[in-house]
Amino acid sequence: MTVKIVTYRALEAGPALTVLGAVHGNERAGAQAIGRLIADIDSGAVALGRGTLRLVPVTNPRAYAAGVRFMERNLNRFLYPKEERTRYEDHLDPILCGVLDETEVLLDLHSYTSQGGPFIFLGGFEAKETAYARALGVPDFVYGWSEAFGSGPDKESQGTTEYARTKGALAVTLECGHHNNPDAADVAYRAILLALVHLGMLEADSPTARSMNRGTPLSGQRCIRMKSAHFRQEGATFSKPWRHLDSVRKGEAIALLPGGEAVAAPEDAIIVMPNGNAATGVEWFYLGTETDFPS
Repeated sequence: MTVKIVTYRALEAGPALTVLGAVHGNERAGAQAIGRLIADIDSGAVALGRGTLRLVPVTNPRAYAAGVRFMERNLNRFLYPKEERTRYEDHLDPILCGVLDETEVLLDLHSYTSQGGPFIFLGGFEAKETAYARALGVPDFVYGWSEAFGSGPDKESQGTTEYARTKGALAVTLECGHHNNPDAADVAYRAILLALVHLGMLEADSPTARSMNRGTPLSGQRCIRMKSAHFRQEGATFSKPWRHLDSVRKGEAIALLPGGEAVAAPEDAIIVMPNGNAATGVEWFYLGTETDFPS
């Protein structure tokens, strides 16, 4: 299979924005939104005023065709060009990294398994990146991924955004909500257009920009700092059907181990992306606390 990369270059110089869809093959919203944007640009409904726009509707084509997260390796972990390529996703690394090497701003579109709405993963403390993320029209933000995961950007947790930041890019991951949310593709499409407006690539007073719902105002946005990652133990179950961004009190049981021992919250916290179907040894849920936006 080949990776389709669509590039639009305006006559006027400007930023280089890359938008990725379906880095995970079972996450369809990004691919749908990018396909819609390609059709709208080709028809003239959306006009690029300046800069370069690279669109990758389906970043992991075999996983997308199979409707699975990945084939042999999570493409959003261990992302870097490899001399030895033993797994299918290893062969995608140089293609994806090559695109990211030419990227100044990245928007990576995802969805997730737990019930909930859209949110953005922030990189941390880069003011321009935070301002860019907050312009994309969503209410909730999470940061501290690498710290919670327990490794730096050159190790197991490195994915698209972490790699792009090593090249000096602004980069965010937009989780568009549950995989099957009926508005997930609309969230993704609106975010792409708002990114273009924020970067000055699409004129803010154009008919397309004026027709958009800008989403949650800055005053209504909240930020959660991820503090720990929890991996599923064999036989462990959640104590209740947790939703993304549910609150949990200190000492409250989040999960139960096979012997009946409770996995309790160490402090008042917020549960991030609980996955009741996680396999043993895989990321199960994360804990964080509400905080001010990094600056």
